[in-house]
Amino acid sequence: MERGHYVQLKSNVWKWQIGSDMYSIKKYDIQEEADKIRFIHEQLTIMGEDLMVPIEPYPDPLIIQQPWIDSGRKVQFSNKEDRFKSISLLHQLHNSGRNIKWEKSSHFQEIDLIRKWKHRLEKWQQLEEFLHQKLGSSKTKEITQLAKNSINQLVPISRNRLTLLHGDVVHHNFVRDKNNKLYLIDFDLACLGPAEVELILWSHRVLPHYDYNLKVLIQDHPSLRRIDWNYLLFPNELMREWLYATTLSDLQLRMFLPKLKIFTDKALQRMPQLWDEVNP
Repeated sequence: MERGHYVQLKSNVWKWQIGSDMYSIKKYDIQEEADKIRFIHEQLTIMGEDLMVPIEPYPDPLIIQQPWIDSGRKVQFSNKEDRFKSISLLHQLHNSGRNIKWEKSSHFQEIDLIRKWKHRLEKWQQLEEFLHQKLGSSKTKEITQLAKNSINQLVPISRNRLTLLHGDVVHHNFVRDKNNKLYLIDFDLACLGPAEVELILWSHRVLPHYDYNLKVLIQDHPSLRRIDWNYLLFPNELMREWLYATTLSDLQLRMFLPKLKIFTDKALQRMPQLWDEVNP
């Protein structure tokens, strides 16, 4: 890499300072992955969409260099304003499909949410020994049954209008600069799909902050009226967090479990109410 001072943040991510300028440096193993990020940025820039942090020229084709957002503050889905701004940014991204034929590019795979969740359920069942030990057999079985019941009633989402999806709408992939300008970062999982899919996944992220009250969520975000609410019944966040827990060291797990168990108990307490709202 170029001269200057580097601070390694992840195995393939560095904060690079050269003089008074600072950058984010991300190195990919495969050039096609870096090319995908550059392609997204180029297409959005052509259309005048400033959703991404600008990409700077760099001599190594495996590296993506972007200005470091030093005062970058991650979105918190517990904050109402942040929820409004993050979903607005997603709408802006999805609407780019009206002018950009993302589906004609070879960079993207199409997401199949039902298939993805079936795979998650299979993985969950493979790890039942760990789950029974850490979560308890009763709650493990309850979450398993919720997942099965949900998947069995899901209808595939129409593929008539495919667009670009970010692919990972976790709160820390929304950042704002010192001027309070909001950006989406980390498009590594970007894919094709109906906008409804990403709105479903965003809803899963924010529902706990609405105490799983679908009515209030829809009141705040009327655009969610068009999604199939049955997709909100899959215990996606519970399963994702517990599967993540299986990857932690013993020390990390001891620190993570108390908070996760509180989150789990609240979700299981509120899920019956959500089922009643969706299927009265």
